[in-house]
Amino acid sequence: MSSENKFGVLRKLLEVLGLSQQSTDDVVNFIVDLLAGERKGSTGDVAPEFPYHLRDHFLSPAELHFYSVMRTMINGSVTICTKVGLQDIFYVKPDDPSRYRIYTNKIDRKHVDFLLCNATTMQPLVGIELDDKTHQRKDRQERDAFVDSVFKAAGLPLVHIPVRRAYRTEDIRAQLSPYLGVSTPVTATPVEASTERSGNPICPICGSNMVLRTAKQGANAGHRFWGCSNYPACRSLLPYKSG
Repeated sequence: MSSENKFGVLRKLLEVLGLSQQSTDDVVNFIVDLLAGERKGSTGDVAPEFPYHLRDHFLSPAELHFYSVMRTMINGSVTICTKVGLQDIFYVKPDDPSRYRIYTNKIDRKHVDFLLCNATTMQPLVGIELDDKTHQRKDRQERDAFVDSVFKAAGLPLVHIPVRRAYRTEDIRAQLSPYLGVSTPVTATPVEASTERSGNPICPICGSNMVLRTAKQGANAGHRFWGCSNYPACRSLLPYKSG
């Protein structure tokens, strides 16, 4: 049996005994260090290792794009938090030690993509899961069903939003308004007729002002067009009609 399989068996045994994921990792790491002779008393004092590196992207491109869209529509009374661990949001009452360990372990190492909180009290208002193609896998669907049940049991709303190349802010407002007090437009305004007092059109994707730009290269070099002021987070374009 390989050492990796042995540690897998050890992990399962420790989980059955009620140890948390962090405690299980500590035990396994301790054994690995012993086997590698990196504990005191084996070959003397060895300087601890810190093999950590900063990730290039804290948010994936899809998450960053959605975050930028959210910032254009959320007012100052709401704070957007990203990648929040479920253990930071929910807890299990420690009145029964066995029950506490089992159910705390179930939410360990799970997170929600976005958590919207009251900006003054930081009280959670609603969670958001950004669903890409990975959520179509069976194991991911089982994970999602469990997380949905956790939110429901604790009385905190959880909204699922599919990943898209472009988002309609009115659709997002409609989903979140019951929890945030975000106003939802009664009727959608056609793009051609949707303009600010300045005469500039409104971005049909994120709701920001469009600005007049001129193409500098390519087949349309020299031609003018409307581009979203929220570029590069939003790359929406509209044709410019002179006159």
